[in-house]
Amino acid sequence: MKDASIDALIDGLATDLKPVRPQRVLRGGLWVAAGWIAGAAALLWTFGMRHDLSAGLAMAPLPMLAFWLIAALGAAAAWSALRMGLPAVGRDYSGWRWAGLAALALPLSAIFIGFGDTHGAMESMRPELGMRCTIDGLIAGLGVGAALFAWLKGGAPTSPARAGWVIGIAAGSAGATAVGLHCSSNDMIHIAMWHGLAVPLWGVAGRLLLAPLLRW
Repeated sequence: MKDASIDALIDGLATDLKPVRPQRVLRGGLWVAAGWIAGAAALLWTFGMRHDLSAGLAMAPLPMLAFWLIAALGAAAAWSALRMGLPAVGRDYSGWRWAGLAALALPLSAIFIGFGDTHGAMESMRPELGMRCTIDGLIAGLGVGAALFAWLKGGAPTSPARAGWVIGIAAGSAGATAVGLHCSSNDMIHIAMWHGLAVPLWGVAGRLLLAPLLRW
């Protein structure tokens, strides 16, 4: 009689349950890639590509270095975010931090360059010359931000606050790489400040706006 009541209780609890499609990192990665490409394509279609790239020439060394460092940060953060959506215990999601440390070479280089040319640094920091790049980067990162948010909303992140940070960093990095393909500036101070500013701004937005929406 007791076993029958337990079985009835289990059946009652399971009656309204529906199967859930399992999370697959490959599928989430395709979402992120699509969002990254869509954001960059929209920006380049609207405002055009760097003049050297559009002419079939190689990008200058410093912008190319900045592009790949920021892209590596975005890829590492996106990978960490994708893994946060999978059920597991004791996983290490800190790999993106190493890419972040490498990306710090950009602002540090800009600081040292600024010491050598104070007037040039002040010109590069003028908002009217760079704020447009930051805004474009914030907008271009929406695709990656939306893809990762949807992925984690359907997953089980154990730390919504950390997940919000990582979503924002990935989205900001994606937007900054898109701007790097559009903006023709080769000035490291401009790139580090106005392109890179999209990363911390998106990170803060992810922590403050997205993290509360990821709570169970």
